Amino acid sequence: MIEPNAVPYRVDGGVGRYEFTSHRVGGPKGGFNAAVDLFARLKAKGVYRTRWFRRNGLFNGCTELSYRKTLGQLNRTRQQADGTVLRTLSNAAEHEAAGVMRHLDRRASERLPQPRFDAYGRPLFRLDPEVPEPCHQPPRAVHHAIGECLSENTRANILPEELAANPLPCERADSVTAVSSDDVGVKKQKACRKPGAAARGGRKKAWTTVAHVQRGGAAYTLTAASVPAVLRLVSALLVASALDESDLLFFTDGQRSLKDAIFEFWKERGRIRLVLDWYHLQHKCRELGSFGLKGSIAAKKVHIEELRRLLWYGLVDRAVAYIDALPGQAVRKPDVLEQIKGYLERNRPHIPCYAVGSALGLRCSSNPVEKQNDIVVAHRQKNNGMGWSEDGSPALAILAAVRRNGEVDDWLRDGVLAFCLPKEAAA
Repeated sequence: MIEPNAVPYRVDGGVGRYEFTSHRVGGPKGGFNAAVDLFARLKAKGVYRTRWFRRNGLFNGCTELSYRKTLGQLNRTRQQADGTVLRTLSNAAEHEAAGVMRHLDRRASERLPQPRFDAYGRPLFRLDPEVPEPCHQPPRAVHHAIGECLSENTRANILPEELAANPLPCERADSVTAVSSDDVGVKKQKACRKPGAAARGGRKKAWTTVAHVQRGGAAYTLTAASVPAVLRLVSALLVASALDESDLLFFTDGQRSLKDAIFEFWKERGRIRLVLDWYHLQHKCRELGSFGLKGSIAAKKVHIEELRRLLWYGLVDRAVAYIDALPGQAVRKPDVLEQIKGYLERNRPHIPCYAVGSALGLRCSSNPVEKQNDIVVAHRQKNNGMGWSEDGSPALAILAAVRRNGEVDDWLRDGVLAFCLPKEAAA
């Protein structure tokens, strides 16, 4: 006997938000139930979301526009003013992102087997510390680049030996895997609105970590709610792309916690180098003029440009000596100068000769991940008046990363992500 189910089956799709009656044949413990055996199983108040809705409402909608504007577009397109509600849309985005993260976590667990990796994805094997010669630029090319740099320099007080002595070797761009990583913070949503709360305690932030992995012309964007989670995904991506034994070159902005986390994660494996982003190094030079020096703008600019010139050639010793030699009448805040000197000393092993690298066509900045920050986080979440929960901010970033990697179709059709750099990248 055919009987209707007591709970209607709910659908959110391209023609609107609607519900219909499903039926069952047989008793409650047997027979055929369309709500379970024919359609996707739903929870008590669950809603089945079609591919159209997930594509246009979540991946192409919420990642670009506010929830309110996305909802308005959806309901106008479907000509259903009282269709999906605002809170339902934001919950759907978080639910979709949670499904993506569960899938990535499962894929990572499959690709990080013990005993080669521990439970956190950290490699437990050791690579040969001697980097193969093909990974480095030919000495003749490096010497030629040094000659070009010095010929363009109008001052004759820099010797070729000083540039050649830089501790960071010049690698071949196609022989290393470049990883750029950064934390992005957005305004955190208040738990309750109390007058004067922001003025007393300041506004906290919700953080998302973004990583950009590149090998040759292929790239992949990863994002998660914390640095350890992203590093685990990076480790699994390298294994999936047959790059787990390649040389790693990290680009960061000098954030101490991030740098320490990277070296701690890959300390057993080795064959990892880190380059300090040139833009952030310049920012420290500007801090010297803005807060540490006094005098006219023109006088400050002379010191800033000289410091930038020394650091562009990777001459940290000279830069520190130049700061120490500043005349007393030019210094406004000595503690600022000490902070900058400490910053240079901490990052000394990660400051290459940017001039030679630029002459060889090598990267000297973390611009790729900064661009990904804008695409997957800042473009959508850093607008006036917006506040985000610790679940909502990473969720939108995850959906935007899937879209950025061009994997929306695979996810909606098969429920899987490629999670791998193209094959030619591993060659």
